[in-house]
Amino acid sequence: MCGLSCWRQRMIERWREDIDHLDRVLVRLLNLRARLALRIARSKRAAGLPLRAPARERAVLRDVVDANPGPLAESAVLAVFRLIIRESRRLEERFSARPPDR
Repeated sequence: MCGLSCWRQRMIERWREDIDHLDRVLVRLLNLRARLALRIARSKRAAGLPLRAPARERAVLRDVVDANPGPLAESAVLAVFRLIIRESRRLEERFSARPPDR
């Protein structure tokens, strides 16, 4: 017979499985976001627009802070999204350094 300790261990394993699943979903979503950022970079390049859009980046940060119900702190959400934006910018710059598609 399995007591309370065994039950807790099973719950911990279940929650870890849920976290593992969410991690995989997050990676898929981050890659989808990156592909969309590259589409935007391609369109900006074709239109002769600058890649950087500081006002848009500030708006994204405001939006994610407003969307955060917790328990993550605002500073944590900002740190994560600053990193996401920085990586998107890096991808856009790398893409823009390539010769145009023909």
